[in-house]
Amino acid sequence: MKRVSTYCRICEPQCALVAEIEEDNPQKIRLLPDKSHPVHKGFACHKGLNFTELHFDEDRLNYPQTRTTPRSRTPEFNRTPWDIVTSEAAERIHTLQERYGSDALGMYIGNPSAFNSTGRDAARRFATAIGVKYRFSSGTQDCSNKFAASEAVYGTANLHPIPDFKHTDYFLNFGCNPRISHVSFVHMTDPMGAIRGIVERGGTVHHINPRQIESSTPATGDVIQIKPDTDVYFLAALIHEIKVAGLEDTDWIARHSIDDDRLFEFCARYSAERVAGVVGIDAATIRTLAREFATAPSASLHMSTGVNMGRQGTLAYWLVQMLSLVSGNLGRRGGNIYSPGYFPAATVGKPNKEDPFFDTPFGDLRTIAGSLPGNLLADHIEAGLIKGLICMSGNPLLSMAGEKRLSEALEKLELLVVIDIYPNATSRYADFVLPATDWLERADINSVSLGFQPDPYVQYTEAVTEPLFERRPEWWIFGKLLQNLGLPSILDTPGARPLDRMDRQLAASELTMDEIKSAPGQTITLPEPRPEDTFDIGVQLEHIACFPWLIQQGVDSCETQFQALEKESSQTLKLISLRTNYMVNSWLHNLPSLKRDHALDNPLHIHPEDLSTLGLEAGLEVSVTSDYGQVIATLQSDDTLRPGVVAMTHGWGHGNNPSLSLASNHPGTNVNAILPTGPGSFDPLSNMSHMTGIPVHVQAVT
Repeated sequence: MKRVSTYCRICEPQCALVAEIEEDNPQKIRLLPDKSHPVHKGFACHKGLNFTELHFDEDRLNYPQTRTTPRSRTPEFNRTPWDIVTSEAAERIHTLQERYGSDALGMYIGNPSAFNSTGRDAARRFATAIGVKYRFSSGTQDCSNKFAASEAVYGTANLHPIPDFKHTDYFLNFGCNPRISHVSFVHMTDPMGAIRGIVERGGTVHHINPRQIESSTPATGDVIQIKPDTDVYFLAALIHEIKVAGLEDTDWIARHSIDDDRLFEFCARYSAERVAGVVGIDAATIRTLAREFATAPSASLHMSTGVNMGRQGTLAYWLVQMLSLVSGNLGRRGGNIYSPGYFPAATVGKPNKEDPFFDTPFGDLRTIAGSLPGNLLADHIEAGLIKGLICMSGNPLLSMAGEKRLSEALEKLELLVVIDIYPNATSRYADFVLPATDWLERADINSVSLGFQPDPYVQYTEAVTEPLFERRPEWWIFGKLLQNLGLPSILDTPGARPLDRMDRQLAASELTMDEIKSAPGQTITLPEPRPEDTFDIGVQLEHIACFPWLIQQGVDSCETQFQALEKESSQTLKLISLRTNYMVNSWLHNLPSLKRDHALDNPLHIHPEDLSTLGLEAGLEVSVTSDYGQVIATLQSDDTLRPGVVAMTHGWGHGNNPSLSLASNHPGTNVNAILPTGPGSFDPLSNMSHMTGIPVHVQAVT
């Protein structure tokens, strides 16, 4: 029996695993929790442990394919040798750029690439080498607001101080459900255990959420139910009430920041009394929470996608940083601190210029981490700016808003190259479909964890097994395309390894790849984060900007939206996203272990009071209509929701993809089809798509 130390690359904890491979049958692999890992110590969830279902899935993409039918017709593909398919794809790329210019080719990079250190880097290098201007990514569907706000406040997009869970006495959790999602932008083992530890020490935990989330128990803190997409006003009120009570840490603020007077002036607009009706939390509770947070021996907070996806995610994340600062908890033990890991990524995330915006046919835009607003991908195609697209590790047709509009746009492309592990809704429009390896078939290092680890460590994994069939790693695929385009390629150097570049980053911690490879479990633990590193290493400005230029651009719309919310009917239903333990976006829907009897669909969850008001019953088929479209769903009564809130799980809608036998038998509904798309559908400060708090109308299907 061969045993390989490895780790999961589905979500951010990247739980340590041990792969057992039978020597006489390499097709038999078992994944087990790695109990010897110095950080994870055997913690792992069912998704990673059952990943072999995906690895051996008969519906996987196993061979490169070339389209044989027009894009407007049912897709048919022929298996094509790698040398031919990469040559033909490169020729089509060259012809397209010769005819329309290098700008005519766009690129979309999906979520799984964040956990693929070699593929992510190869895609960036390829895009730069061939002059791709229009780049899109899933980041503008889940987290680009954080990069924009951090860049404005700290002078780097890569500083995101994490809660010091081991030492904090008070924790506020905004829009995050750790029991289900394991916490984004904090890479830790057993987040629920860490939260239980706060309560066991006598500390306080509050989850700010429209739902009574699964993460809330007597042992892990209560839920304060907020109205969707109003967190920015709640945060402003907390800061204002701290100021009114004279509880701000004036010395800490003066030492580390500038323009705090303008911050407090902004927050003064949103007193507890003024915002109470809009946020759905009474003024007394807001004042109590503000005083508790400011007077706790230590306090920390975290904000995730439930807030990111709102209309004002950038302002909300800015206020999260400001609440930590003004209470004296930023960069202090038990507060929010920076954890550099093996390389201080904060030092390389500085903006190139003060004003990032530029003129486009769709108004002034900017890029975040190199990406334009995903909600404008269809617009770029329809306007003729993009004639061809390369899509890696992504399924924008189901993960972005406006499925119908985007499908019509994809049909107009002259070239679509898809690199993925599954045939998906997007690849049905492709000219070339290129099969990528999964994470059992490639070497990797946990580079995505830089800056996010409460317990820092670095881990290398070799490929657990050789790639099956003709799957190839993304770095190899891009290397072949570059060779066929006559451009320098990693494949030009025999024996070149895509992870060699990591030695430059590892040198910051006086480490080398060879040292990590020879360490037990190919893992080396690093020193515990020092609170002072937040300022000594993380902040890239002379002083933290409490009211930066970018934030000022959003102040007027913040007030305009508040006034609109004040006038909103109390009968308005607001749609939010709902995560479950049996899905991850759109790419794990073909796995038997995730298709439990209670997880075969994504119904519309609705509070019993709203069912009664609407005269509807659970189990009915209903139409869910927004200003942008309509979908059909089944009603499910759910008293964990705040009345006035409905919820659906995203990532479904596989009915038109017979290539995935299990997923197409339980297709569900693509809720993103009714989300805003096009100009005005995203936060202009950060390109974040508006994906939560959407007004909808629900009625029975007749």
